[in-house]
Amino acid sequence: MTNPESLSVGMIEKPNEILKYLQLGINIPVREAFYDFILHDLTIYNTKSLILKENNKVVGHTLAYDDGGEVLFFGFFGVIDHEEKYIKYLLEELITYAQKHQYKTIRGPINPPTFIFGYGFMTEDSLNDLCVSKPVNPPIYQEIFAQFGFYIKSKQGTWEGEFVKVPEEEMKKYDFEGYEILSLKDWDDFQEIKLPLLILSSRNLATESRVTPSPEKLVENFFSFLRTYGGVYMVKLLRHKQSKQFVGCFISLPNPFKKNQKGKYNSFVAYSITIDKEHRGKGLSIYLMKEFLDAAYDDDFRFASVPMEINVFECKNLVINHFGLTYTRTHLILERKVE
Repeated sequence: MTNPESLSVGMIEKPNEILKYLQLGINIPVREAFYDFILHDLTIYNTKSLILKENNKVVGHTLAYDDGGEVLFFGFFGVIDHEEKYIKYLLEELITYAQKHQYKTIRGPINPPTFIFGYGFMTEDSLNDLCVSKPVNPPIYQEIFAQFGFYIKSKQGTWEGEFVKVPEEEMKKYDFEGYEILSLKDWDDFQEIKLPLLILSSRNLATESRVTPSPEKLVENFFSFLRTYGGVYMVKLLRHKQSKQFVGCFISLPNPFKKNQKGKYNSFVAYSITIDKEHRGKGLSIYLMKEFLDAAYDDDFRFASVPMEINVFECKNLVINHFGLTYTRTHLILERKVE
């Protein structure tokens, strides 16, 4: 056991106090402009912070929270100078906390709100420039977590680059006559599409792609961020004309850390693309993406970032074969059974 007498761990429970320490656990800037979005999720999850101190100086931090189940999630796990003894001591305390409160599993890092701060420890061969929802860390974290019995629960990949618009010739390969794309006229329309979006995601999202705990509780916060930094064209719904049922959707977010010379955001993250199983294989993902990419291009967006579980082959083929993106980053979500 790592137990230097000079180290100790305390707990903070008030969200406004937790805010002060989050930057210690992540490289993505914890900007004041993000505070309301962060506080929303900290409150929803009733999060707690474990604060590591050495001789009364704060040297490490991790969030600990759950969604009412038997899994203890952690996030914003980081220590000063990525010092091995600090990582080990804080991790031991996180495991002890899980044992004391009778959780069955520990999983993370998942950093709420994930649409800003993302999830996973980044692998060493990854691109390490600043990007929304793409935390950067040295490999010592996953190495030490492995020593303590953690294994890879999910491997999340990211494809990035300057996107290519879908050529009209590509569209002629498919028949979209039985479908129509609906776009928001303004943000006041959001409440009307909220339920269809939730239903589509819940019945189509692969188990390995379900990363964020209780996402249905976070929808309003997600769209508040999108309203602040993005445009209404970043949400698309696909409807089957005959049944009048929504059968697909596409949602993207701007990257607030990347702007062009005019000071406008020019990079987006493709957050979700969903097609009901019985409507797949008809080019409908390309149909949705073309509608969005044309509008994004007109709004001076040129760069795309597409995260997904690396085993989601349909989406992987889409970004490689149709949009010219390159595999750039890998993030590992780790898990450990509590004994």
